[in-house]
Amino acid sequence: MLIKYTYPIAMLSLVLLSGCNSDSSSDTIATHDLGYTLAVLPDTQKYSRYSPERFWAQTQWIADNYQLQNIVFTAHLGDVVDLPREESEWDNARRAFASIESNPETPYSVLAGNHDILAYQTSGVNVETNYDNKRDLTQEPFLQHFHPERLSSFFPTVRGSDATGFNTYHVFEGGEREYLLLALDWRPSEETLVWAQQVLDDHPDTPVILTTHQLLNVDTNDSPYFMEQGVTFWDSLIAKNDQIFMTFNGHHHGEAFMEARNNQGRKVLMVLVDYQSGFWGGNGMMQLVNFVESENKIKFRSFSPWVEAIPEEDREPQDELERWIFEVDFDFEERFSNFNEGGAGSEPGAKVDGVIGYWIFDKDHKLTNPSDDNELVFSDLSGNGNAFVAKKNGFPSGEQDEHLVLIEGAPEFGYANGSLQLNNGHGVGGYYLSANTTMLPGNGVLEQYTVEVVVRLSDDWSEEQNAWGAIFAHIPSATSTINFHDIECSEGESCQSDDPTVALTSSSLKEFQWISTSLNGVGPSNWSWEVDKEYWYHVVITNDGQYTQMYVDGSLVMRTGETEQHGLIATPGGEWAIGISSWKGIPGSFFRGDVAEVRIADRVLDSSDWLINQ
Repeated sequence: MLIKYTYPIAMLSLVLLSGCNSDSSSDTIATHDLGYTLAVLPDTQKYSRYSPERFWAQTQWIADNYQLQNIVFTAHLGDVVDLPREESEWDNARRAFASIESNPETPYSVLAGNHDILAYQTSGVNVETNYDNKRDLTQEPFLQHFHPERLSSFFPTVRGSDATGFNTYHVFEGGEREYLLLALDWRPSEETLVWAQQVLDDHPDTPVILTTHQLLNVDTNDSPYFMEQGVTFWDSLIAKNDQIFMTFNGHHHGEAFMEARNNQGRKVLMVLVDYQSGFWGGNGMMQLVNFVESENKIKFRSFSPWVEAIPEEDREPQDELERWIFEVDFDFEERFSNFNEGGAGSEPGAKVDGVIGYWIFDKDHKLTNPSDDNELVFSDLSGNGNAFVAKKNGFPSGEQDEHLVLIEGAPEFGYANGSLQLNNGHGVGGYYLSANTTMLPGNGVLEQYTVEVVVRLSDDWSEEQNAWGAIFAHIPSATSTINFHDIECSEGESCQSDDPTVALTSSSLKEFQWISTSLNGVGPSNWSWEVDKEYWYHVVITNDGQYTQMYVDGSLVMRTGETEQHGLIATPGGEWAIGISSWKGIPGSFFRGDVAEVRIADRVLDSSDWLINQ
């Protein structure tokens, strides 16, 4: 359901200033003489509960300085209050927003965080899974105080909401441009994601900022990584919609910035900002994001209006005026032109017809830095949302960045500019890449396929430590996948195997082995010859609906295509992996070596399209 509020778009005041000073701004805070500014209010829950005057100071400063600072829009990131059943906290928040509600030129958006919904204080209800479509809309205080119909009575920038009212979109002007801002609930349902996609489809040429409560987290090294909810946002909306160029979220304490690349290979600036764990719940700290098109830069600065109002001689040591000041190069014309023109397959290797999964494991195509269990992420360049995420297995000796290392080494063919080095053995544990996705279309069946893997064995690969480790695998056992598809095997066919459903392994004799399960059961493995260490190989497996064939460096291997195998099957939602095999559906046996690219197509590709020929 798409509820729209229709008015003419308001042209917000943008004043280009030169050396001006505001009566309400000290000389310490430089005014912006170029561009326009987005104000961001992270979690205000501690203010609403303990110190509302700091919340009031933030919005009053916006009301007083929106022209001087060229503030064209304000976005709140959720957790408006701390305890949703305490009416006094909502009253404090309403008073804060009243400062900017009185002027149509100071529009804002607001969304619900986990502290803003009744499930947070309801016994027996898990707030983590209390999606927006599971709530009693007549009882939720967030909707009683910040219903989109109420906001639309103040601001023509409110353009529509979903059926629940927890999700809204806004359109505002910045300079000569029109921007769309999505304000999405902290736990959006599938229906909400469909609604958001419809909004994006209806505005194909409008740059989009996505705001929500939980998306990125930050580790102890100040490096960002995706939470599970973040992966959902990335796969469902951000990666495949080129209009989304920036995201903001709060929830996790601290600040972090990530420059990701979407399925079109273009920048997505992703920001986590949340000061609630600091002095006095953040001490009035907010963020100002200045868009300076004349310099092709976006400038970030966190700033406290509350501290600014305190005479410098009266400030305590903890009274921080500003922090986290940085800028990002951003070519507005290039980034905002030809949205989605290349489609999800704008990477050359994804442009081949039939490609349904494609990953390049180099520094240019990672989404995060490898330093936490769930931090190293590679998106699916085919646009089908099958992201691979770093995962721990067992009890590894050493940290993730010792086991999974992005290196410069890459083959002379293909599209990778580096590779992922997997430094695992068969010890007590290690790390690999994991994807719990449908991967194969429909119900997990490919009538035909091509799988390509670009790989080399490490110089210290050993039979004792690394035999039978999988480069690429589908973790569920072949038996379980066959049972899922209700396949009945004929005489001479096998329906029983504890091996992984699909796997490319390195055998005890340094051979590549392809294990696969098809519509007529488990087929015989395909085998290469004994391969060398420290040499880049291109391995191709094809199936034309009847026979499976293996090629290494373009040459057909000897032990292949022995019996009929009808396509490929998988368990929908079952785990896929890079760097580990399995037995009886339990991950184990790590691969040791380097992987540069993996690609899957739903047909037999002509050899001219193979990665080795690029």
